[in-house]
Amino acid sequence: MKRVIGVITTAFLFVLVAAAAALATDYPPSPGSSSVTSGNAGLSGNSGTAFTGGNTNGAMIAIVVLVVAGLVALYIARRRAAHSS
Repeated sequence: MKRVIGVITTAFLFVLVAAAAALATDYPPSPGSSSVTSGNAGLSGNSGTAFTGGNTNGAMIAIVVLVVAGLVALYIARRRAAHSS
């Protein structure tokens, strides 16, 4: 039961962190707002770093690392329990 609660809690936190970026956006945008990206190399011929729109969230990476570490710890604990029995 303890593991099930842990998995449910981890899944809830994962969804919460993933949705945080969507909840923080300015939606619906106001009619006068426009998103201008400086340094974009587009049709205008400006030189700069290409903007792909990607945003890697550091907290999301940390959550994934912690989930993987937890899964590895569960795997090792099960193997040790099987060998000691």
